[in-house]
Amino acid sequence: MIRHLSRRTALLLLPWLCFSSLLPQGHTADPVYTPPKSEWSPLFNGKDLSNWDKFLATPNSNAPLVANVDPKNVFRVDSLDGEKVIHVTGENYGAITTHQVFTNFHFRVQFKWGLNRWGGRAKVGRDSGILYCAIGQPNPHTGWLRSIENNIMEKGVGQWWSVNGAIIDAEGEWISPENELYVPYKKEGAGEQNIVWKPGARRITALPWNGITPPFDVEQVFGNWNTVEVLFWAGNCIHILNGHVNLVAFNPRFQEAGQWQALTHGRIQLQSEDAELFYRLPEARPLHEVPPELLHHLVSPASTNDDFFPLLSGPALKDWKQAGPGQFEVQNGVATAQGGMGLWWFSGRSFTNFVLRGEFLQEQPIADSGIFIRFPNPGNDPWSAVKQGHEIEIGDPDPEIPTWRTGSIYPFQASIAAHTKPPGQWNEYEIVAREHNYSVRINGRLVTTWTDSTARSLHGFIGLQNYNDDKTVRHRNLRVKELL
Repeated sequence: MIRHLSRRTALLLLPWLCFSSLLPQGHTADPVYTPPKSEWSPLFNGKDLSNWDKFLATPNSNAPLVANVDPKNVFRVDSLDGEKVIHVTGENYGAITTHQVFTNFHFRVQFKWGLNRWGGRAKVGRDSGILYCAIGQPNPHTGWLRSIENNIMEKGVGQWWSVNGAIIDAEGEWISPENELYVPYKKEGAGEQNIVWKPGARRITALPWNGITPPFDVEQVFGNWNTVEVLFWAGNCIHILNGHVNLVAFNPRFQEAGQWQALTHGRIQLQSEDAELFYRLPEARPLHEVPPELLHHLVSPASTNDDFFPLLSGPALKDWKQAGPGQFEVQNGVATAQGGMGLWWFSGRSFTNFVLRGEFLQEQPIADSGIFIRFPNPGNDPWSAVKQGHEIEIGDPDPEIPTWRTGSIYPFQASIAAHTKPPGQWNEYEIVAREHNYSVRINGRLVTTWTDSTARSLHGFIGLQNYNDDKTVRHRNLRVKELL
């Protein structure tokens, strides 16, 4: 793109010029990145449960469960209305468990209730559930793994309940006498202390003895099929019932050997919990980004600016180094880029999973800069950040190539919008890096989510780009907070 002789052109032409004559006519300089496919894969073969393991509870024993011991045939394949379905009699606690392990995924299944109820469910709402990110060994008393639950329960489809000690965060409020009239789920015991999901409300951590319940109920009339969906991406959990998002929770975790660990992956379980029901059409697909129509449901992993480490003030300033040409000058906490193309980087330490917040100001339209993350020690070579780290674009709000747009992860994932203010005004941004997952917010709006299928480094340094385009970009309030 000779017309736009920016750092992008320089970046790309240097390694490509030596063989550019071999490229086909019309080839552009931008590298080609093909996103992975996200096709649905069925999880039920329509004949048997050979691609699932059964775990049935032994309430009177603490001995490890043996897979696929089901003397009462609690889980089986039957014909219903002319099609093969998974029939759960509900007579024992237990679960069928996928062989496959899922990381970021979209799962959906249809269910409808049967007539029979057993034990503790004989006179209360029918109950089952989808357990996901399920890890470890099944609890002998339930057959369930440590996991996140999307509950399937009359008046409570979409609820979260703790399974084997997991906890989670959500926006909501405690159920109280004042609000319980509009909450569809009615507690089953006087001692229950639960949360109702309320987007935009304060964040509450649901502990193992709490539940989180949706504020509305869109379950079909008894005897009809319902579609339940789970979207899990980078610690964000979205529950959907019959096309309606009815609960969002985030940061699932558990404690083991005194250390907190994030729940990031695992198998999927379909429960048996004292109620008869039928499942059909279970299927899953990988998620490499959050669908744009659902982005507004995701919240930042950090609700305040507490516990962030400032990078552009105090002792941290001495640990900044310049790689390549140009420089940054810092006055009153504002770092101004000059010349380049170069990389100004914080050498004090590297980071793994984190939230990075800052502000930038473009003095002129499409003034060029960028934020680099997770690159190795560059020495005096700014290209190491380009080739081995990731760049979050600061530049053009409306470019001819989408991955040049401000907020994009160049050259892999375009932002859905720049959401920037006019030149001369400060813009706030937030970058979250967790495992191989990245998200970018500009002025409070989530504009980019992306899972790095190229699997570049999971840790590295943070830096800012200076570029010689005779335009000025300023940075301030750069700060970082580590995540699990």
